[in-house]
Amino acid sequence: MARLTLSRRTVLHGALGGVAIGFALPPLEAMFNGNGTALADGTAIPKRLGIFFWGDGVKPDRWVPTTTGAGWTPSPSLAPLATAGVADYVNVVSGMIEKASTERGHHSGTVGILSGGPLVVQPPGGGPYRSTFSIPSIDQVAAKIIGTSSRFKSLEVGISKRIDNVEGTTLQYLSHSGPDSPNPPEYDPAALFNRIFGTGFTPPGGAAPPVTDMTLAYRKSVLDAVLGDLTSLRSKVGAADKLRLDKHADNLRTLENRLVAGGSMSAAAAACKLPMNPGSFADQNGQEQMAAKTAAMSELIAMALACDQTRVFSMMFTGSVAGTIFSEANVNGGHHQLTHDEPGEQPMVQASTVYTMKMFGVLLSALKAIPEGAGNLLDSCAILASTDTSDGRLHNLTDYPILVAGKGGGFFKYPGIHYRSPSGDENTSVVLLSLLRAAGTNLNQVGAENGLVTTSCSAIEA
Repeated sequence: MARLTLSRRTVLHGALGGVAIGFALPPLEAMFNGNGTALADGTAIPKRLGIFFWGDGVKPDRWVPTTTGAGWTPSPSLAPLATAGVADYVNVVSGMIEKASTERGHHSGTVGILSGGPLVVQPPGGGPYRSTFSIPSIDQVAAKIIGTSSRFKSLEVGISKRIDNVEGTTLQYLSHSGPDSPNPPEYDPAALFNRIFGTGFTPPGGAAPPVTDMTLAYRKSVLDAVLGDLTSLRSKVGAADKLRLDKHADNLRTLENRLVAGGSMSAAAAACKLPMNPGSFADQNGQEQMAAKTAAMSELIAMALACDQTRVFSMMFTGSVAGTIFSEANVNGGHHQLTHDEPGEQPMVQASTVYTMKMFGVLLSALKAIPEGAGNLLDSCAILASTDTSDGRLHNLTDYPILVAGKGGGFFKYPGIHYRSPSGDENTSVVLLSLLRAAGTNLNQVGAENGLVTTSCSAIEA
């Protein structure tokens, strides 16, 4: 019997409230070649690049693993990655220096680790300091090369809204296309869901007309609308693909139910493209629902990648010089202020870092949970996880905390290693070039001025 093959851009069709819709499918075995290393038509599985960023540094003595090489022992800060079952997907890089610019602690670190370039100093405008990026952040460098064939060149999301908005775009945003050209993140999971799968959704390949207004009839499920096509396809594919279709449907149903339960899918909330107030995860008793929001955003990012709606994403978990209160980690003060004022060993600052890594584990687990080819979605990702300084109390840019997650399509070592720079003087930009190459950009340099490099971090490359 001939093996069923499907295009990676196969879409299920239906109607919702009288409006035609298209429902993108997860990666199925029928979409890949016999050994799962490429798509059925012979093209390579797409590579993706992501950024996970948090503000105000770490406690280096509890961040850096005590062992190097393969089988590195997770430090107290990185233990959540082992608990989540994703530590083998992480390469830890330590002992490097952010050299792009050293003018102003958090500002320099943010711009340098995200772009490899120096900051642009601006008139303070009433604030203590003000700056912006001089060159694009690496997500936008990648987006211009690998993001041109997907519906969204890149997707930007944010978790904590307790950000600094008076010291320029550097501290307020993560993704930048250039000076004073930030790409603002979406903070509301319901709005992101609607943006990707609702109003204006055009199925991959343009096989069906775009949805003109899915929000008019959202009382009925997207899944219900395409049930006929889904049932027909399920009867034709193999057992493994049946399970993938069922899991994909379950994941979407879970997202729908969660958003509806939070009240965010009411007619008013669903119609908001960029709501000022999150409808689904509003603050409770003055505290942010960071765990719930991170889980929802992670699942939406994973689904967007799996459906090839985008190949580049960024998550600003917390901002630089941010006032985030990690109440879910039993912390009762603003994070940035604690990094300066908490005495002694700073247990609340450390608890915030541990919690941040737990949330990073949530993102990686969401990607790992989606099968793709012979492996999973995380196999094709190259993800930078870093912050704006080493020790938040000191504002130092030495021994910079860097994680590189995902296999990068086989580009990075797996299981991951801990590479500690033997010289202690390597430029953090070499890691950025590794990430861009892993994403398939074929670039031979990244950064500018003191951050410019033409060699990558070969120690973590396969």
